[in-house]
Amino acid sequence: MLSKRVEILLDPAEMEALRRQAKKAKKSVGALIREAVKEKFLTPTPKERKEALKRLLSPQRAISFPSWKKIKRDLEDGMRRGIETD
Repeated sequence: MLSKRVEILLDPAEMEALRRQAKKAKKSVGALIREAVKEKFLTPTPKERKEALKRLLSPQRAISFPSWKKIKRDLEDGMRRGIETD
């Protein structure tokens, strides 16, 4: 949902070019500007994506989980407590 407003000043030639482009794309000028802002400033670059993937896959990021035996025991204990309180 759109809830914030921004006012920008354009020269007449820029505004006309945007109107023509918006009409050609069957969009409003505002929608065209929002798309441009998302593409230019809010979308990660390929380099940023690659760095994020490296961080996700790095050994320092490795998460240690308890053994399956412990998880199973915790689940069974929780279920048993749930049954006992019913």
